[in-house]
Amino acid sequence: MELKEYIQIIKKNIKLFASVSIIIFLAAFSYLFFRPISYTTSLILNVTRKGSQATDNYKYDNFYRLQADEKFSETLVEWIKSPRIEEEIFKEAGIDTADYSLKRLTKSIKAEKMSSQVVSVSFSAPDKKNSTDIAQAVSKIASQNTQGLDKDQKDSTWFEVISEKPVTKLDETNPFLILIVLAGAVFAAFFIVLIKHYFE
Repeated sequence: MELKEYIQIIKKNIKLFASVSIIIFLAAFSYLFFRPISYTTSLILNVTRKGSQATDNYKYDNFYRLQADEKFSETLVEWIKSPRIEEEIFKEAGIDTADYSLKRLTKSIKAEKMSSQVVSVSFSAPDKKNSTDIAQAVSKIASQNTQGLDKDQKDSTWFEVISEKPVTKLDETNPFLILIVLAGAVFAAFFIVLIKHYFE
């Protein structure tokens, strides 16, 4: 079919096309506009050392030490992404996770290694107080698990985790998303009109 034929079909069913477009757009827009308020928080965790060993292995601008820091940063990321640690974090923050599925629990907090000594943590919360509580819990649980590995160390060369002040911002609706919703509504209406035309 040519473009003009499609246009003729739409003109013939203009009321149906307009009605479906408006209904779908209003429904999607209402969801975006009335969805619960949420805040996204970004937290930086710095991996550092309590001390250093006097050994010839730590030469070349501390290359081997940076390698060790990088490996521990990877361990820290996996800790935060694990369900057990996330459950401990929420418990420390005073949040009940009894109704959380395993999938939701593992996706609630995101962790990513930014460099050999920097781990970025991000999450969403319904208010600023929850954001602050979760950020403090992440820092505390990460430090506790690090200290747990330090118990059997004879030298004070083990790692420690230092957190920076978290940054929390209100999640706002992206204006570009509204255009996507509008385009989707028009496409869905056009598809429904074509189905009606087919059965006629």
